[in-house]
Amino acid sequence: MTDAIERTLELAASPERVWKALTDPEELAAWFPDETIDLDVHSGGGGWWRWTAHGRYAVRFDVVDPPRRLVWSWARDPETPVGQGPTTRVEWTLEPRKGGGTTIHLRESGFVRPEDRRSNETGWDHELGELRDYLGRQPSPRC
Repeated sequence: MTDAIERTLELAASPERVWKALTDPEELAAWFPDETIDLDVHSGGGGWWRWTAHGRYAVRFDVVDPPRRLVWSWARDPETPVGQGPTTRVEWTLEPRKGGGTTIHLRESGFVRPEDRRSNETGWDHELGELRDYLGRQPSPRC
């Protein structure tokens, strides 16, 4: 098994605002996949994400604890249901920052192929940058 990917991100947005960007299908599609398909965000729920350049990937939500912790498992191969091929686990922990904002801790584990880890390591740097940019463009609703 290959080592986990871990990232920490500091955001000005509240944990509730970040949570919405991580769990609302329309908001997710604005910064993470190109499209969400039949996404049901609750513990035991799931669906599919599609990237035009990469294909369609299955996701299952293992822990949904708003606005603190979100854990999903997702297939590493396109068009493969979770658990029927290589699957990794992504854990998001949101902590309020003193003075406002949120610290995100991201951890992805379960890699069995080194090339998957390398690909996602670069991918998370890109996607977290997109999340930061997306939240910076959005008005902060009162939560």
